[in-house]
Amino acid sequence: MTRSNVQLGGQELKLDADGDTSIQVNTDDVLVVDTAGSERLRVDASGNVLIGKTALNNTDVGARFNVGGDASFVKSGGACLKLNRTSSHGGVIEILKDNTAVGQLDSSSGNLLIRTNGNKSGVRFDTESFTPFKNGSEADGTVDLGFASGKYGQLFAVASSINTSDKTEKQDIEIFTDAEMKVAKKVSALFKKYRWKTAVAEKGDSARVHSGVIAQEVQSAFKEEGLDASKYGLWCSDTWWEKDDTYIDDDGKEQPTTHKWRKKEEAPSGATEVTRLGIRYAELISFICAYNEQRFASIEARLTALESK
Repeated sequence: MTRSNVQLGGQELKLDADGDTSIQVNTDDVLVVDTAGSERLRVDASGNVLIGKTALNNTDVGARFNVGGDASFVKSGGACLKLNRTSSHGGVIEILKDNTAVGQLDSSSGNLLIRTNGNKSGVRFDTESFTPFKNGSEADGTVDLGFASGKYGQLFAVASSINTSDKTEKQDIEIFTDAEMKVAKKVSALFKKYRWKTAVAEKGDSARVHSGVIAQEVQSAFKEEGLDASKYGLWCSDTWWEKDDTYIDDDGKEQPTTHKWRKKEEAPSGATEVTRLGIRYAELISFICAYNEQRFASIEARLTALESK
């Protein structure tokens, strides 16, 4: 038998089905749904929906849906949110900005794929590798790991990287010219020790000493021999644009930040152009090795000539 309690004058409305299953609206403008003697759902005065909990927080087990557009799911064990796509592959979560799709999480070949829309990068988590994606398919040699103003710190690996060196993919294969070997001779004398400014600022005297060359000095060595360093892969120059801004953190406080853009056409008015020079040490060392081989061959020839006298 269905029972209902109704109190007028803004006090309480209660619809009670069997004594422990009910819908209640109390004087605090809160809607409560009970089943089997326990509260299951609550809509507070602001319109927030709570399932399995009574407090608007991210700590108690249950779910909440805020009128502001966000939601949270709290569970003591196991995944808090499960999304299932029944077909073999395709989008599972689509992410939009200003109602325009910018990317999604996919199921691809039975693996997780995170990708951006259009001709942009993504990554698929395969059984034994992280496979780069671009424009919706596997990418071969077109996706970078980081960029000039977004570098990784260190790479910890068991084996060294593998660089493609297949003759069938190369052209203009030649020995170095005399001018290039003069540059290599100069560069071989440019190795120095140094410490990174960022490391000194963070660690003080504990910052470690590193060894290497200075990109500007390598550039000058090429220029002195009438060569352009930018035409050689061992020397790198990367430019981006950045602009200082602020954002509001989770505590409602304004915090400083810097936005960066890789292309000038993508940067807003007032952005500052920044350039950073770099060196590909693997190519630099092979460049110097060619000079050393030439030098050692010359020394051996002279020794042979002296020994023959």
